[in-house]
Order: sequence, then structure tokens, then C-alpha cells
Amino acid sequence: MNSPKAVARVVENFNKSKLNFVQSLADLASREAHVECLRINLVIQLVSPLVTDPNPTIRTNLILLFSRMVGHSEASAKDILKSPHTITQIFECIIKENKYYKKNSMDFIKNICKHSSSIAIPVITKYGGVSAIMICMDDFDLLVRESALQAISSVARHGPEPVVMLVNAGVLSHITICLKEQHVNLKLAALVALESIAKLNPDMAQEIVESSSLPFVISLLEQPCINIKIQRNALTLIRSIVKHSLSLAENAIEADLFPSVLHLMAHPDELTRTHAAQVVSELVKHSVQIAQLVVNAGGIASLMNVIKLSKECSPNSAILAIGFISAMSTLLARVVIQSEVLLLFDNVLESNVGDITKADVVWAIGMIGQHSTEHSREVCARKALCFMIDTVKDSKSGPEIKSKCMNALILVLEKCDNLTTLNNLLNLSTPTAIIKCILNQFIKILSKNAKARRNFIENDNLKMIQELMKIPDSELHKSVQSINCFFPGDIVQIVSGNLPESVMQKVDSYQPKSQCIFYNRSQKSEISNLDNTSFDGELANE
Repeated sequence: MNSPKAVARVVENFNKSKLNFVQSLADLASREAHVECLRINLVIQLVSPLVTDPNPTIRTNLILLFSRMVGHSEASAKDILKSPHTITQIFECIIKENKYYKKNSMDFIKNICKHSSSIAIPVITKYGGVSAIMICMDDFDLLVRESALQAISSVARHGPEPVVMLVNAGVLSHITICLKEQHVNLKLAALVALESIAKLNPDMAQEIVESSSLPFVISLLEQPCINIKIQRNALTLIRSIVKHSLSLAENAIEADLFPSVLHLMAHPDELTRTHAAQVVSELVKHSVQIAQLVVNAGGIASLMNVIKLSKECSPNSAILAIGFISAMSTLLARVVIQSEVLLLFDNVLESNVGDITKADVVWAIGMIGQHSTEHSREVCARKALCFMIDTVKDSKSGPEIKSKCMNALILVLEKCDNLTTLNNLLNLSTPTAIIKCILNQFIKILSKNAKARRNFIENDNLKMIQELMKIPDSELHKSVQSINCFFPGDIVQIVSGNLPESVMQKVDSYQPKSQCIFYNRSQKSEISNLDNTSFDGELANE
């Protein structure tokens, strides 16, 4: 037997056994049910030395095993974190590894970082995760870069600290290059990664703007035959940028965001329309100039279209956008009213939408009616007012919608000058806060208008407010007394049921001038049927 061949055969069998062993473990780890058994048998500690094995196939399968285990189990992620040297070795040799190793390494980062900040931050900041991601972002293979982008998204979930290191390393320029690739999945991964970074804080959003990627992202909205998922993710990214500050919103507008985003609110896809409305909602809340720009471009009609066509997606963003626009100025609120938005809101409140949507509608109505008596009058003429009153009185109403109805009612009623409307809302079952608001409006109106004071008595309003003295609230009592001061004291006493002594004395001394005979219809019939001669006989006898 040739000794060198025998040794080589033994070594070859050993290497094959190692490969079969690691591949078998990786296959087992693909199922979550097996992971706990692998942990119990200390598989991570057993195979960790193979991370430096000379066989690249063994190393690649080893990373696949680690990636699957930490993806299924946070306990496995903590186990491997106890051996930081292993993680460091995985990343140190990545530059000379094949594309499969690199892809598995990025999947490993994505899976281990998804669990918690205490796991993700050390992997990125201490054990070489940043350099490994940057190497893979510079790779020619599309799948490697896609996995690296997914890893960035996973890391960004845990705050700005690890992301800042990636941004400082120049990752944004690599992501921008990926955006310009024709591969759809790579574009999507790049948009998701940028959105994960942008939503962290204004500084990160500003970094994206300065990387010159925003104009290209906006151009994706109007590209012909663009994938619908790309449009949705582009809109989500833009929303995450513009929500932070006025300057970032202006940057998006300067990059020709309009009218593309308004056109997408008429898109046949409901989810795309919703995302476009979310962008507009984040824009208009920043300034009256942006709100005016949206209105001038026909944004109110587009937002109403989103609300009307909503079926599976919530129309809340479009409702909130209308509320933000209305809150900006009296003029914009008037434009909203003229667009028949209040009629649309009545229909939404009567539909079967959830309480959250109805609460947003009520808030928007409050923003419309808060400006002046004219705005309040328009709101009070709608069914929404009754809905709000019924909601605050209903004990089954949720706390959020009840609170928003209360706030909206106060905003609207503080501008209401219609005694009939105010009186219809006033009764003992009305919440005290609303009663106080109504009484304050009575004080404002009655203090300046003698005709209103006369009508106030004739319509029994003065009598009604006396009933409010039964409510134990000193502030409310003061409001009632303030209203009473607008009328003569004897009239107040009369409507209160406390007649003055002088009136009672007149009753005591009053002498009726004639006797009144009251009889019912049957008695009258009997009398009319009597013989007149009998009456004459009775009178003769007398």
C-alpha cells in the first residue's frame, strides 16, 4: 500500500466528511423546529473552528448554517455573539471570498441584527460589520448587493448609531448607484434601505438629500412602464424624508415633486393612491405656502378622489391632509368648504369605516370650522354635528373618538352665532365642557343683541338654562348667572318658577268678574235635548 496515497485518501475522506457534516447541519437549520436541538448539541461551538477552513465550500456552508440559525432563534444569535472572534473572522476574509460566501455573510448580518439593538450594534460597530457591508456594496454581483442592502435595512431598525458609521463610510453613494440599475429587485432593496435610513432622524434624511439621490427617486414616479412596487416604495421614501422639516419638504418640491405626486392620487392602484396621499399629508402640515401650492394644483379634488375610491386601504392620510390644509388659513378652509368636502365627510361618518377614520374626519371638521362664524355655520348645517354630539354622549364610544369629537365641537361652537343651533345642543345630558362652551356663546350674543334677548325668552331658552343650575359646577353656575344679568330680575324669577311676592299678592286679592261654567260635550248634548217647557215650569214654581 502506497503510504502517500493512503494519507491523501484519508485526508480527502475527512474533508468530504466535514463538507457533508456542515451541509447536513445547514439543511437541518433551514427548519425552525430543528434549531433548538442544534443549540442543545452545541453545534455553534462545534463548527466555529471551521470558519478558517481552507475549503471555501465548507466556509460558505458554515456561514449559511449560522445565518439560518440566528434567523430562527434569538438565543442562537446570543450564542454566537459570545464568540466575537468567530464573527470577526467571518468578516475579515470576506474580501477574497466568492459571491456565495458574500451573499451568505450579508444574510447573516440581516438575520442576526433583526433581533435587538444589543445584538446588532456590536456586530456592526465592533466586529467588522461596516467594512463587510461596504465590500459587498462594491461587488459586481447583483444578488450580493441586494443582500447587502437588506442587511442595511435590518441594521437601521436599531437607531442611528450603526447607520452613522455606514453613512460616514460612504454607503449612500453605493445605494444611489443601485437605484440606477435596471434590476427591479435591486431598485426595491435600495429604496427600502434609504427609507430605513431617512426615517431615523432629520440628519439622516438630510444626508440622503445631499447624496443627490432624491431627484432620481422622484423621477421614478413618472417613468413610463415603471414597476408599481417601485412607485410605492419611492413614495414611502419621499414621505420619510419630507416629514422631518420644512427645508426637506422644500427640497422635494424643488426636485419637481409636483405634479407627479398629485397624478399618482388618481392611479388605478389603491395602495399607490394611499401612499401619494401620505406624501401630500406630510407636506402640507409644514407651511401655508405649501398648502396653497397643493390647493392651486388641484390637490383638494385629488384628495377627495382618494377618499371616495378607498375600499381596502384607509383614507386617513387624505383626510388628515385636508385637515392640515384647512388649519393653515381662513381662505384655504373656505376653499375646502366650497369643494363640498363637508358633504363627503358626512358620507364617511355614515359609512362602516372604523373609529380611527371617523376620529380623523371629526378632527378635520374641527380644523375647518374653527376660523370664523361663517365657517362654523357651514359645519353646523351638516350631519356631522349631530354625529359628534351623539358620540360624546354615548358611553360605548371609544376614548379617542370621543376626545376628538369633544375638541372639534368646542372649536366649532366657539365660533357659532346661531341661537337655535346652540339651543338644540343644550340639555342636561350634554357634557359639561360643551355646555360651558354654549353658555359662553350665549353671553357673547346676548350682550350685544336686544332682538336675540327677546327671542331667547320667547323660545324658552332662558327657562331652559335655569335647569342647568342642577348641575354641580360652580363655573357653570356663574355662566348662567351672567346670562340672567341680561334680563329683568322679575322675568328671570318667573321663568325659574319663583314668582315675586307682588305677583302672589295679586293672586290673593284677585276677584273673578264672572263665573265660568265648564262642561264636557256629553253634558252639552243632554242640556240641548231637554224640553224647553220643563224649564219654564221650573221657573214658574220658583
